[in-house]
Amino acid sequence: MSEPIVPSGRRWHRPWHRVGSPSGWRSRAVTAVIVGTGLAWLGWPIWDSVSNPGLAELVARAPWLAAALVVGLVTLAVALWRDAGCRTTTLGAVAVLVLGTCVVRAVLSPGEGGVEFVHALPLLAGIALGGPAGFLTGATAALVSTVLVGVPAETLPMQALVWGLVGLSGSALSWLRPTTAWLCAVPLAVVAGVGSGVLLNLMGWGSEPGVSPTHFHPGLPPLEAARRLWAYTRETSLALDATRGVTTALVVLAVGRPVIVALRALPTLRGVTTPAPADLAPHALARREDRDRLDRLWN
Repeated sequence: MSEPIVPSGRRWHRPWHRVGSPSGWRSRAVTAVIVGTGLAWLGWPIWDSVSNPGLAELVARAPWLAAALVVGLVTLAVALWRDAGCRTTTLGAVAVLVLGTCVVRAVLSPGEGGVEFVHALPLLAGIALGGPAGFLTGATAALVSTVLVGVPAETLPMQALVWGLVGLSGSALSWLRPTTAWLCAVPLAVVAGVGSGVLLNLMGWGSEPGVSPTHFHPGLPPLEAARRLWAYTRETSLALDATRGVTTALVVLAVGRPVIVALRALPTLRGVTTPAPADLAPHALARREDRDRLDRLWN
């Protein structure tokens, strides 16, 4: 009787391959808490427009929000380290991607006309390393690069959350093979560009009430508030958001596949092969070796 094959997360491996994982329950739980709390704060003008804080309150709370986010990201890094079997390979890759994103923002992103490339590496991190690592890459890169290239504003915590969500969105493709994930990442980058623009608009739209059909107004029901936000986005930033998505897609198209392949080749993503029990028959050991060889050929 043939031995069962179980899914390992990114490839189909036999059970003895699955020892450590770069994205386990700890990192997923921490990511869920950060994202849930952050979206509740960011989406306050939608779900409760009556009590939505004004601009003065946002400015006063910004340092506390930034401190809470930093604590959350440190906790997420520790959780990733634990989920990876206390190996630093995944965190090392995240650090390199954060550094690369900072360089891209400082040197290659003019920030005019929506031409930005800073979302590409966080998105690829989510595809190759999983959602928690993608979120950590995007959020950390936003914090560090902002400190390096300019004076942090009160919107920085929410901007970091949005960058992290772009990285997290890449995890939707983390189960696909490299070439398939790379091709699917191109349209995903465009969608992420528009979606991030809508979320970024929440930062200013909700703190500046008005009387026009596209302005925020206290007391609006959630559906009406969401409709006004989308109308506001169409009028003000949709073209820029789409341009950001297209430029991100071009970077993904140019370098996406080799980056995904290189990141997935990390030891903690390949797994650790445990020694075979002594009582296995020689033909069973040969099947293991054949399976390993086929995995390397197809992946």
